[in-house]
Amino acid sequence: MGALSGGITLRRYRVAGDAPKDWKESFEKGIRAHVLVPINVEGNEDKSLGWSSIFDENDLDLSLDKFFYEGHIMLALRQDTLKPPAAMVKRLLKQRQQQIEADRGQVLSAAALRDLKAILVGELRKTTPPKVRTVDMVWNLEEGRLALYSHAKSMNEALLALFSQTFNLGLDLEGPALWAKEHTVGDAKLVAQLKAAKPTLELLHGFAGLRPTPHGHEDGISLSSALRGELHQGA
Repeated sequence: MGALSGGITLRRYRVAGDAPKDWKESFEKGIRAHVLVPINVEGNEDKSLGWSSIFDENDLDLSLDKFFYEGHIMLALRQDTLKPPAAMVKRLLKQRQQQIEADRGQVLSAAALRDLKAILVGELRKTTPPKVRTVDMVWNLEEGRLALYSHAKSMNEALLALFSQTFNLGLDLEGPALWAKEHTVGDAKLVAQLKAAKPTLELLHGFAGLRPTPHGHEDGISLSSALRGELHQGA
């Protein structure tokens, strides 16, 4: 969600490469090949990832007229997760264990408990609805810019893999690194300076006294100096 409704939280990307001349046919074929495949409750997989309609998460029959609008490819990245709640599994397993042990008059072994848990999880998969998560994706074909309406690391990593598989194109995160690279094009001096740039102490360590930091002050200085190729002589 995000592109059409809800809060606006997004991460921007630049598409690396150009769309093929027959992009309509090529992209439609790629998208249809990578739509979400519902999880088989009889199987063992607990996650499924793929495309769905940005307007209807249950619409998986994606033709060109369903995802291309005024120069934009608009899709939803959908992830289904089918995993019975751990607390429910634990509670029901305990009940089954007590019942079986009472009937047999003996304690179940660790191996028998594992088998019993697997059977119980298999039964619960058939009655537990999958958890559905969708994130909107909007790609401006003319500008070669793409927005994913989520900052979640897992969904952004999923986008990078699925986008490449679907469109045979790469994505570059749009931010300071990309802007700096574009700014230095054709300027050998700036290119050399950019390549030599290293993180500052504040970037690695934060500003002392203002917020919690992952390293102590001395550790931060040492790490920053090492990355800069300097020999730290003391605070």
